Amino acid sequence: MNILKLAKHLKEFTLDEISMIAEFDVETEINQLLNEKKLICNNGLYKYCESPKKEYDVFTVKNHNYKNITLESAIEYFLKNYVKIYCKTKTYRTYSGTFKFDILPFFKNKALNDIEVEDIRKFYLKCQEWNFKPRRIKNTLALLNQLIKYFQNQGVINKKCVFQVKRLTAKTEFRLNNLVIGKERGIYE
Repeated sequence: MNILKLAKHLKEFTLDEISMIAEFDVETEINQLLNEKKLICNNGLYKYCESPKKEYDVFTVKNHNYKNITLESAIEYFLKNYVKIYCKTKTYRTYSGTFKFDILPFFKNKALNDIEVEDIRKFYLKCQEWNFKPRRIKNTLALLNQLIKYFQNQGVINKKCVFQVKRLTAKTEFRLNNLVIGKERGIYE
């Protein structure tokens, strides 16, 4: 039996009354509801506390105070506050290695907000120079895109660097024309 539903229905009750209705010892559940502030107790009389309902939120346009965060700091923050929380340990290690050995050497001390579409094209060509296999290039560019979109959605950087990584040819091939960039996707500044 759900004690919270019963408490909502009764509004006010004693421990004996709810135990009799539920037909089992409810003291631990009652204590838990008291700790969660869903019930209050005054002189042995328990009362259900309704939490205020949130019927709407007000969303405002954020000020465009973009931050000048270095790529290295952005990666560290992204790994700690997103990847470590929402991904498996193996994914965390893979992402960390890709950032450390593939992305950071090319972009060095560049600010995240300064990365432009042309830099992405140059990075793609550099990956080819480094003899990365097509799948590795695709995964590296997709991870970089995920990082950029994360900070764009957080309002930390502007949305001037918009690209998408997708396969347009056979499964094992990946070429520069697989990058769909800004205006080609119908996105205009």
